[in-house]
Amino acid sequence: MPSTRPPLRTVLLDADGVLQRRRPGLVRGLLRLGGPGFLYDAIRAEVGCLTDRRDFVDALTEVIARHRLRADPAAVARRWLHIAIDPARLDLVAELRAAGIRCGLATNQHRYRGTYMRDVLGLDAHFDAAFYSFERGLAKPDQAFFASILDDLGDPAGAVLFLDDLPGNVVSARRLGIDARLHLWRSGVAGLRRAVASRLPGTGPERGRPQ
Repeated sequence: MPSTRPPLRTVLLDADGVLQRRRPGLVRGLLRLGGPGFLYDAIRAEVGCLTDRRDFVDALTEVIARHRLRADPAAVARRWLHIAIDPARLDLVAELRAAGIRCGLATNQHRYRGTYMRDVLGLDAHFDAAFYSFERGLAKPDQAFFASILDDLGDPAGAVLFLDDLPGNVVSARRLGIDARLHLWRSGVAGLRRAVASRLPGTGPERGRPQ
């Protein structure tokens, strides 16, 4: 990275595709329930709820009715709560915090799923701060989402490292000067470590593991 960047102060991590994954079966289950058209409309309904303008279960109820399906909306909604968090990635977050680097969660979630992640899975407890789209009324890739986080952090953009699995989100954050990197799930926790290590002075990918 360019030597003109300020020292790393904060690491922001996306949730889905970076720290956690949906357990297998969501897409297949929705296809079995209502076919490709229903799957498309259900996902579109989810996206429409990310800034909390609509209740997710209500939106899903409308989609189920429109497709004339005999299904309980609450039961279908619970499919979105089948989440598998990688504990090794949370261990890295703990190491970074112990080393004095602030860590934040920066994720697009509707209220139904976000409150489950917070209250049932306890994800927020692993971070210094948590930034959910449903609480901010803004969602990635909107640059205003990232700008609002920078305001809260009080850090210069170049002192923030952001890791996300979607290229559009990475590009948007970079336009504000954030050191945003694309993370591929298959690279594992080692990929996250390499990204952080590249911002630590006097370290390489192998020597940069936070202690």
